[in-house]
Amino acid sequence: MSNKPRFSIVAPVYNTSAFLSECLDSVEKQTYRNFELVLVDDGSTDNSGKMCDEFAAQHAYARVIHQENQGLLLARRVGLQAARGEYIVTLDSDDMLRTDALELLSAEIDANHPDILTFTFSRATSFALFSPSRLSMPAGYYAADQYGLLKMQICKGRHNNLWSKCYRRAIADVKADYTPFRGLTHAEDLLQVLPIIDGGKTFSYVDEPLYYYRPNPGSATGSYKPRQLKDLSVALDALIRYASSWGYSYLQEARKSALLQLSYLLHMLVNSRLENAMQVEQLERMQTYAKKAGLFGSWEHDLRLDKRLEIEALEKGQWGRVVRRVRVFELLKRVRDMRSK
Repeated sequence: MSNKPRFSIVAPVYNTSAFLSECLDSVEKQTYRNFELVLVDDGSTDNSGKMCDEFAAQHAYARVIHQENQGLLLARRVGLQAARGEYIVTLDSDDMLRTDALELLSAEIDANHPDILTFTFSRATSFALFSPSRLSMPAGYYAADQYGLLKMQICKGRHNNLWSKCYRRAIADVKADYTPFRGLTHAEDLLQVLPIIDGGKTFSYVDEPLYYYRPNPGSATGSYKPRQLKDLSVALDALIRYASSWGYSYLQEARKSALLQLSYLLHMLVNSRLENAMQVEQLERMQTYAKKAGLFGSWEHDLRLDKRLEIEALEKGQWGRVVRRVRVFELLKRVRDMRSK
């Protein structure tokens, strides 16, 4: 392997010993070998740190960084700063790469040298395609004059995850200080993806499920936490800021996407076990934030009917109507899903 590997796989690790062996095995089985693995043990209290050390002792391409717990966001930043590869691949330690992932990415790099490669993912260990992960564009290389297509996808809230990207380390904001965002747990991927998208000029879309994303039960609709709005607002503020710099059409899509993110929080809140008074307090916070961020506007009419009605009630401060509409729309969705089976 050359002194500078083509790929650096950055894998933050925190208490995932139940799945870590599968993750590491997917790296070891890669059919393309010019890569390094940077494992960042983020203060694990289970056997994960030891497992990382044992793996690195047996594989020369692997390095382990141990640190006190700082959260996923900052663990990824530490891994990025330590990476030596030309391209960065992000791998969460309870997920897996398809064995030919790096081989396919390398072939596309050889052919077109894109700044960013984005690919689909699976929610099954068989790597069966998860259709919602696909982009609404043909697979292939997109030069600078078409780069806006990727920016638009991001503004629309599609493919905002960091682990469905492979990107040149040179276009990342490697030296940026993210310590003010320590503990951010909601929308941290979007916050990190935006400067990468802003720094690139060309991209390739590989329409292959190269990544297995393990569904997280903790993200269920009943797990609303008051700090989630604060976390989301950090990422949405960044989205609006970048979209504004890219142009008006991007800004309009970003505003609609931000409202959809708030709708997602609405559903989590309504399905939570918070008392009514606390729910109203959170709804007021959402409304205040959306107004301050300039998210309400005529573009709401482009939203799907159910989302538009939810956001309309939120904008008008009709808290009871917000709750009723969310519950009705969820009931209708369940009925529709049952009939489709």
